[in-house]
Amino acid sequence: MKEFICSTIERNVVLKCIRDHKRLDCRTIDETRSVNIDFRSHPGCVSVRLGQTCVIAQASCRITKPKESRASEGNIRIHIDMSKIPLMNLENWKHQEFVQELNGILEQNIRHSNCVDLESLCINSGELVWAIKIDITVLNNCGNILDCANIATLCSLYHFRLPEVTVHGSDIRVYSSMERRARPLRILHFPINVLFAFFVDGRYTLIDPSSDEERLMDGFLSISMNQHKEICGIHMGGKLGLKKEQVDLCKKLAFKKILELTDRIRQVVTDYYKNNEPTIHTQPSIVRIEDGEDSSSESESEDSVLIKTDMSPSPMETNVSLLLMPSLDRLSLSEDNPTITATVVDKSTNDEQDNE
Repeated sequence: MKEFICSTIERNVVLKCIRDHKRLDCRTIDETRSVNIDFRSHPGCVSVRLGQTCVIAQASCRITKPKESRASEGNIRIHIDMSKIPLMNLENWKHQEFVQELNGILEQNIRHSNCVDLESLCINSGELVWAIKIDITVLNNCGNILDCANIATLCSLYHFRLPEVTVHGSDIRVYSSMERRARPLRILHFPINVLFAFFVDGRYTLIDPSSDEERLMDGFLSISMNQHKEICGIHMGGKLGLKKEQVDLCKKLAFKKILELTDRIRQVVTDYYKNNEPTIHTQPSIVRIEDGEDSSSESESEDSVLIKTDMSPSPMETNVSLLLMPSLDRLSLSEDNPTITATVVDKSTNDEQDNE
């Protein structure tokens, strides 16, 4: 969670400020940086600033088959991209470890805490469910990417809207926002993460460390908690042992910040939709599974799916893929005829295309 190279002068200045209960950015030791939340026009797209640390999150959805063990539940995936920023003090393999560590903590805080009602993502039990993916892009790193990405993920999920779907036999119809109002995700609670940094063998504790403080910290404690005081995840790093009193103090400080951020997220999303109507960039479509009539193409038509539209799909529609059969691997689009046809593709061909 930290970069290792730091000059002696920088180390002495930062540690002297910490011993004097001061910080380089004029904050107190228990004060966080300001949070700025800015929503885009597309549902689920949000940019969050924590001080100068900037993150953009985009939620997207697709229809897929559920897991056999959870036939009536959808799923959520989180992917974080830090290729847009340089981490000059980290080697390539350490950079990958850093990204994987962040992604793992976010997965546990958001996905494993069941903050989203996964059963509400079910379309047809055992056959079709919604799969939600959150793509997080870090644009600037001035410390504490974890908390900023966590807030962006929760804002994206709370701001996102799912298109309405109806099922009639083998026909599955996905409605555009012009036909039926898109519905929000059912958010059960907000697992907000708060990061603490420890210095001088754990004698000093700071909340929301900056990039300079992250390079010098002896260890960190990450606490994810909701407004009901339920612990959703705790992560520790560094060669440092903490006392029970230190952890309890961090929990009390974290809970105060979590209550403030929970109310803030609810308020900004409510204010946004008071003045803006959610717009889903998908065209009205009917998905139908048909049996083949021609014996020559029988093997192909048995697993083919037709998505008929009244107008040509918009470029944004390519972000929403409809995977209705386990053997479907590709969606092909004809410009002359506004019909999307999902066909079966040989696995070896598909793997070569992915590698390219």
